[in-house]
Amino acid sequence: MLVVITFVVLLAVFQSNNVVNCESADSAPKITLPHGGVLVGSYMQSAEGKQIRAFRGIPYAKPPLGDLRFRRPQPAEPWTGEKLANSDPTSCLSIDTFERDFRTLGDEDCLYLNVYTPAEKTSLKPFSVMVWLFGGGWLSGNGNSDLYGPQLLLDHNVILVSGNYRLGVLGFLSTGTRDCPGNNGLKDQLMMLKWVKENIVVFGGDPNDVTIFGQSAGGGSVGLQMYSYLSKGYFHKAVLQSGTNFDIWAVGEKSVVLGRTEKIGKLVNCSKIGENWKPLIDCLRTRSAVDVASTIKKLFKYDIDPAVVLPAVVEPPSEEAFLTKHPRDYDILPSAAVPVIIGILSGDGIVKSGPLLNLKKEDFTEKFSEAIPIILYYDNKPNDIQYEITGRIDDFYFKRVHNWSKKNSFNLTNLFTDGWFAWGMDKFLRNRFATSKKTKVGTTYAYLFDHRGPISMSVFFKAGPEYYGVCHTDELPYLFRYKSLDIQGNKNDTKMKWAMPYMWTNFAKTGNPTPEISIIPKWIPAEKFPLNYAHIGRRTAQDWTILSNEIGLLEERVQFWRNMEHLFDC
Repeated sequence: MLVVITFVVLLAVFQSNNVVNCESADSAPKITLPHGGVLVGSYMQSAEGKQIRAFRGIPYAKPPLGDLRFRRPQPAEPWTGEKLANSDPTSCLSIDTFERDFRTLGDEDCLYLNVYTPAEKTSLKPFSVMVWLFGGGWLSGNGNSDLYGPQLLLDHNVILVSGNYRLGVLGFLSTGTRDCPGNNGLKDQLMMLKWVKENIVVFGGDPNDVTIFGQSAGGGSVGLQMYSYLSKGYFHKAVLQSGTNFDIWAVGEKSVVLGRTEKIGKLVNCSKIGENWKPLIDCLRTRSAVDVASTIKKLFKYDIDPAVVLPAVVEPPSEEAFLTKHPRDYDILPSAAVPVIIGILSGDGIVKSGPLLNLKKEDFTEKFSEAIPIILYYDNKPNDIQYEITGRIDDFYFKRVHNWSKKNSFNLTNLFTDGWFAWGMDKFLRNRFATSKKTKVGTTYAYLFDHRGPISMSVFFKAGPEYYGVCHTDELPYLFRYKSLDIQGNKNDTKMKWAMPYMWTNFAKTGNPTPEISIIPKWIPAEKFPLNYAHIGRRTAQDWTILSNEIGLLEERVQFWRNMEHLFDC
C-alpha cells in the first residue's frame, strides 16, 4: 500500500542510471508519433550493457489545471515539430509522509509518461509491452527512472512504460456525485493505457500484448483496472504485487469518504450548500494546488494512518464511471480472461510494525485499542463491532499479551501482513475462482516472496536498522534499478536480480512465468484452495532456492480473517 517517494543516502553501492542526455539532435533517438509530432529521447544502458532508447516526459493528457482540476483526464494536444523527451517529468503533487514532515512535493501539471524500448530489434515480432503502476498509498510516489529504472527488465526484450497519475486530494477526492465522482487517478492510469494502445506501435510495441503490473497501491490499481468495464481490452495480462482491489484500504465506504471530502473543503474555507457539492468543488478550483494537496495531512488520526486517506470509490452510474459497484458485488469480472500473477511478501506488514516499534512503541502499546481500528480501517464501525474485532485480533495474534519489541516483532508484523495484504489476496482469488465456474478465467500464478537481500526498504519506512524480515517493497530492487541504490550482494542476490525480471517478462510475453526449462522450476498455477503457490527465495542461505512450489498459503491466518468478514461488511 505504501511505497517510498524519496530515496536518500543508504549504506549501499551508489550507481547512476546510465542516462546519456548529451546527444546531438542528430544522434539522439527520435520517434514520430501517429499525429505527426516528433519525440527526441536519450540513450540508456541495460544492466547487461544493451542499449535502451528512452523517451521520458511524454504528455499523455492535458494538464489538469483550472477547470480540469477534479475532472477526468482529457487527451493531450498534438504538436508539430520536435519535443524533447530526455528527462524525467515532475511528479504529481503529493505529501512526503515517510519523513513525517509532510512536505508537499511535485506539481499539478504532471500527466506524463516514459517509454523505454530496446535499441536493437532482433525479431520481426513486435515487443511485448509492460505498463508499470507505482504504489504509495495513492498519496505519494512517481513512475520515474530514479525510482523505477528500466535496466533489469530491458535486458529481456520488452518495452516498459511508466508514468505519473494524480494523487491524494487532486487524484482521489470524491463527492459521490457527478460534480466530482472520484477515481481521477485511476482514470489517469486508463488514459495512459489508451495512449499505449494508440501510440506504442511506432516504438516497436504490440498494442495487443500489454501487461499491467503494480505494487502496493499500484497492485490495487491493477485490480481495479481489471474490474472496470472502461478498461477492458486495453491490457491482456496483469501482475498484482502486495496489493489488490479487495484490500481493506482499496475501496472506501461512501459515508467515510464524503466526511473526509467535507473536512478537506473546510480546511481551505470551501463548503457545500445543503446537499449541493458543486459550490465546494468550484471553490476548491480557486485555491492553490499546494494548499489543496496539503490538507490531507490533517486527516491522519494516528501516526500516518489511515495510510490510504482517499481510496477508490463506487461512482454514480454513468457512461464515464470507472467503478460502478464494489468488487465483491461482481458476478462476472470484466477482465476475467486475463492471466494473472498475484502475491505478497512474507513480511509485508513490516511497513507498519517497523515504524511502530522504532518510533512509537510505548505510545502504541498504551493506545492499542484506539490505534488498531484506525490502522485496520474499522474505526467507523459501531463501538460493539470495533470491540469484538479488536478482541479477536488481540486473542489470535497476541494472546492478550502486548510484549512486542524489536526482537519480538513477528506477531505484530503478521497482523499487518494479513490484515492489509494477505486477506485481500485471498478475497481476490476466491472471487476469481468462483467466476471460473461461470466464464473463462485466465491462468493464475500465486507467490510468496521471501528473499531478504543485504538492503531492506524497512530502513526507508523508519523501521530502524534492525532485522525484521522481508519488508513491503523489498522485491522492487530485483525488478528495477534505483538511482540511489543498487543491490550488490551475494550470489543469491545476483540470481534473484536475474530471476525476477526473467519470470515477470516471460509472463508478459507468453502468459507463463516459466515457459522454458531453466534453473527455475516450472511454476505451478493456482486453480483452487488449498492454494498452489511459488515460494520465491528464502531468508536463510542454508535452504535458499529461487522458487519452490508449495501448497496452502498462510491458511490458518487467512481463515481467521475470513471468519471476521461479516463484521467488516456490516
